[in-house]
Amino acid sequence: MRKIFLAAAIFFISSYTFSQFTFERISPAQVVGDSSGGHYEIKCLALLKVQTGSQQIKLTRTINDLTAGWRLTGTSICNFVACFDTSVSSITETYTSSSSDDSVWVYFYLFDGGLQYQPGAGHVRLRAELVSNPAFFIEQDFRACTPTFIGIQQISSVVKDFSLAQNYPNPFNPVTKINFSIPNNEYVSLRVYDMLGREVSVLVNGQLTAGEYQADFNAMGLSSGMYYYSLRAGEYVDTKKMVLV
Repeated sequence: MRKIFLAAAIFFISSYTFSQFTFERISPAQVVGDSSGGHYEIKCLALLKVQTGSQQIKLTRTINDLTAGWRLTGTSICNFVACFDTSVSSITETYTSSSSDDSVWVYFYLFDGGLQYQPGAGHVRLRAELVSNPAFFIEQDFRACTPTFIGIQQISSVVKDFSLAQNYPNPFNPVTKINFSIPNNEYVSLRVYDMLGREVSVLVNGQLTAGEYQADFNAMGLSSGMYYYSLRAGEYVDTKKMVLV
């Protein structure tokens, strides 16, 4: 009986602790934006609500994974006080249950250091924790991207399986072709990375219908050596090597 009571007590305490606040993303899992109409940022929104009374809550950006073109401008964390500089990765504010100031959002900036529009993608994770009890926290992921199709053409509409072919020619200089197939309509990402894992090109980043596709990769301006290209389509992921000479 004592063990049963202890388990019930632990459950009660845990339930009470985890009811102090909620942190819920209300934007889609991945927000798609572009530069039409002069919009050079993507906004991802969440709500942070205190259940009763007031609580100091710390927001920390624990992941800030951005496509190469966005790294110089970065991302901003915003709340009811301000939108903070991209260098600020942690903010602490007091939230009250009676206030309507419960919005939190992340801005992804779609331009490089020279203020030129850049297609790409990014992933930010925010951790919200009680200052009085950091062991209680909630994390939310925010993803943003722009539709990108560079030198891509559909060469067949009938395929049975996912596949990623070896690029041809390989080795190459400076242009090569990469074929891939998707049997369903999927959001597709085809990216090129160097030996250090740094993204050097986004060939495809958008919704495609089922079919076989061919993407052109132009490595003009890149150093010779080994590169990787990676295809993501739904749950399918494949990566292959290629050599620039």
